[in-house]
Amino acid sequence: MGLASGRQKQQVPGMGATAWAHPRLCRLILPVGVFLLLLCFSSLRLQHSLSACILGGRPCHWFGETPSNKEDKEKEMPPPASPPTNTTGAPLLPLSPADPQDQSNEFHIKHMQRAFTASLMPSGQILIWEYLSGWKELIKFMDSLGAAFGLISRETQTKIAIMQQHQNGPQGPHYHTLQSMVNFELAKGLVGFQSLPAGHLPSGCRTLLRLHRALKWLELFLHKLGTSEDRDPSQMCADAYREALAPYHSWWVRQVASLAFMALPSRQDLYHIICLEEERKARTILQATVHSIARVYNITHEVYAAHGMLDLP
Repeated sequence: MGLASGRQKQQVPGMGATAWAHPRLCRLILPVGVFLLLLCFSSLRLQHSLSACILGGRPCHWFGETPSNKEDKEKEMPPPASPPTNTTGAPLLPLSPADPQDQSNEFHIKHMQRAFTASLMPSGQILIWEYLSGWKELIKFMDSLGAAFGLISRETQTKIAIMQQHQNGPQGPHYHTLQSMVNFELAKGLVGFQSLPAGHLPSGCRTLLRLHRALKWLELFLHKLGTSEDRDPSQMCADAYREALAPYHSWWVRQVASLAFMALPSRQDLYHIICLEEERKARTILQATVHSIARVYNITHEVYAAHGMLDLP
């Protein structure tokens, strides 16, 4: 009896430990399970949806998308960019790094700086062609950051393709500068203040606004990268995103973007991608580039604000 009682007493602590371990294990498994479900859901459902709305171009539909919704989306999508007659005299901007017209797939920050600097005229006019040329280099930069940024890169190319269609269409001369485009679309009622008409190419004002918002995100990130000495690049990129783009995205997009930022290269790898030079020179070049981008961004922002177009749908 005494031996049996001893065995029972020895089993009680074991049973208590087991009973305590189960809730603890559940608390550990639950968030991991939720994260894996979110990741799986994201990979299956957001592959297309994220690329369609990451720059705020169209509403994000995450659940219960019906065939009619898909048909409406297809009507809203612009036709693929074809090589139309060039009425502006400007060459077509390569739409992807694989384009045979593009002589180099590598990112060169000095090329980007020159393009944005050239887009700002002494009179304060923003030349759209040079502005898009700067974005062409930014696309190469995003492509060099890894597959996580591929969706953003492809959506940016879609916006550039829309702007090219405007520039090379029958009204192309009106899309030479930002100011001439705004004046033309306002006068003709083409801006689309309330909604995007089905079956119509998105307005130039609406399309360039998406690039404008994303430009602020990249400007802030490059500024933080060039001025901070010890912060993690993924955290700096996430902070810049929350300040510039997150207010225009749904909760799901924000979560997926946060996961993408975690895959950013290290600080030294980023300096190598940006400048192929030592860190001190990289900081100097980054600061000069950010200054050029900021000047273009600020003037663009003033033009949109003056006409109440900062919140176009």
